[in-house]
Amino acid sequence: MSPMDLADFFHIGLIVPDLDEAVARLGREFQLEWSTRIDVNVRMWTRDHGVRAIRARAIFSRQYPHLELVQAVAHTPLAVTAGRPVHHLGYWTDHLERDSQALAASGCPKIMCADDNGKMFGIAYHLRPDGLIVELVDRASYADWEGFLAGRIQHQVTVPQA
Repeated sequence: MSPMDLADFFHIGLIVPDLDEAVARLGREFQLEWSTRIDVNVRMWTRDHGVRAIRARAIFSRQYPHLELVQAVAHTPLAVTAGRPVHHLGYWTDHLERDSQALAASGCPKIMCADDNGKMFGIAYHLRPDGLIVELVDRASYADWEGFLAGRIQHQVTVPQA
């Protein structure tokens, strides 16, 4: 299966300078309802800066197609890019490592991923030649996606056991 199978497309990611303001404004303008917020500290590898801990803050619209609003993080691929409101397209994957390698081999280098002592897990961001980013999301990292969207559970970053 291609890592960019339309059946696995599930969100459009926007990087915002102020998450609270964007949630209020976009919710009002588009009558969106929101999932619980993601607010986690995670080690991320980036192509330009190596491994560092970041605070990842995000939220998803409950309505499909899901909008993911991500609080900007300076000096990472999650920084705001002027003139480019759409940051990434998000795809589920059941084979993160394999699909990440396939995207890289097709000319879309990996620019960021969650890191556990040099091992990728959870998510990987790849840069397309046109500047758009593709985010691969390990389906196992959201065991109950509908429950998360409905606010019944809080998302946790879980490092997979070897």
